Amino acid sequence: MISVGQATVSLELRDVFRDGVALRIGTRAFDILELLVRHPGQLLTKEQILEKVWPDTVVEENNLQVHISALRKALGSDRDLIRTVPGRGYLLLAGECGGADDAPPPASAAQPSALTGIRLPAAVELVGRQALLDEIGTALSDSAALVTLIGPGGVGKTSLAVALGRQRLETASMPVFFVPLAQLQCRESVAHALATALAVDRVQPGLLQQALIEYLQRNPGLVIFDNCEHLIDQVADLAQTLLLAVPSVRILATSREPLRIAGERSLRVPPLTSPGPEAGREAILGSDSAQLFMRHWRSLDCQIAATSDPELDDYSVELVGEVCRRLDGIPLALEMAAARACALGLFQLIQSLDDSVHLLSASLRTAPPRQQTLQSSLAWSYRLLNQEERTVLRLLADLDGRFTLDQACTALECATLGRPCIMDCMVRLATKSMLMVTAQGPFRFYRMLSATRACLRAGHLHALEGQTLRPDPHAFDSPATLASLQSVRAMPSGPDGYHARHQKALAAAR
Repeated sequence: MISVGQATVSLELRDVFRDGVALRIGTRAFDILELLVRHPGQLLTKEQILEKVWPDTVVEENNLQVHISALRKALGSDRDLIRTVPGRGYLLLAGECGGADDAPPPASAAQPSALTGIRLPAAVELVGRQALLDEIGTALSDSAALVTLIGPGGVGKTSLAVALGRQRLETASMPVFFVPLAQLQCRESVAHALATALAVDRVQPGLLQQALIEYLQRNPGLVIFDNCEHLIDQVADLAQTLLLAVPSVRILATSREPLRIAGERSLRVPPLTSPGPEAGREAILGSDSAQLFMRHWRSLDCQIAATSDPELDDYSVELVGEVCRRLDGIPLALEMAAARACALGLFQLIQSLDDSVHLLSASLRTAPPRQQTLQSSLAWSYRLLNQEERTVLRLLADLDGRFTLDQACTALECATLGRPCIMDCMVRLATKSMLMVTAQGPFRFYRMLSATRACLRAGHLHALEGQTLRPDPHAFDSPATLASLQSVRAMPSGPDGYHARHQKALAAAR
């Protein structure tokens, strides 16, 4: 009998048992399982499996995928023991298979220090993220060796990564190695940070990368690279090296832009849902952003802690909805605003957001420096932009609401940058999560988060790291420029026309 997680496999009886009950597994599925069991920890290509399981028969690759899915379903909580190596094949994790009498204890009991490396940050209770968390877990289990969570600062990428890591630890499905990168600056430090997480030390100079590979070959697990954006090239190089050398490893990265390497799946972490301007009481209190704001406010304010949602007056509920809209549903900003609401109250809080949203500060003294104020979080991203990107971002701050690429180019052509350069910068700003992108049919709309716009308009991001950005101070003061901006905001455009036609078609269909 061979143990595969909580199940046992009898190659003689060609049966799989869990809790003494035989699982229903088809003949072909068992053939695949037997092949994986006989080669634990070894990558078997799709061609090898097809040749062994379907000899002298030509079958479609999706047949193999169907049987792999059936095996994972039968294994239940141990489904992650069967790993997909995108574009290559499958493997059964080594170290999880053995004789029934000498099966290893759960990984969390056998090697607690190796499972956690650097201790995972304290978990926070997520609001409105379960579907995304499930999508991340499924992607890492079934289709992607590397998943990158991308989004603007403060949107909750690290919280999601930590929650996923704790899920994997609790199910003992794999070791988890957390690699915080925010405080690192140099190229070589990325590999050293991973070595610290793996507890790999006393390595001769020049052999560190090979030592990391050998360790992960013996202990394949989930590596979480947190805050990659300022070392994006170095993390991409190391991640690609690990994925090629250790196909069974899984990597979860958090960044404000994708790593852009083979096998990567990028998942954008959106802001929390916010109530619309006309939302009623129930819709406001039921929105994810309002629930997060209220939770933080109650934890900090003893006066509001004793007040339940039904006891809140209607005007206060409306103001909560306004706070959520002003802060675009960004979790970090909502947490900071809740701290300020304790002293100011909702009415004064909203008034303060008009001119000082960027000055919101953290409620926790232990928050990392880049998250002590909203301005610090924005400055972290701003430092990573080149001069042209900064100039375009500053000019875009004068466009309110959403806009199209063509509208932005039309408005900014008065600047010294040409239209192709503006367009290229906007693409890069969207990639780096400095602009939010929404889709409507074949069109894309862009918008800037309110806090980013306020900070840029206040001029607090211009002088950073010895660099001073000084666009023409009169570029947006001239009558021609102001008229251009006003006309762009009112101008009917392709996407607007598309939207009108789309709504008309829907009305006719009804």
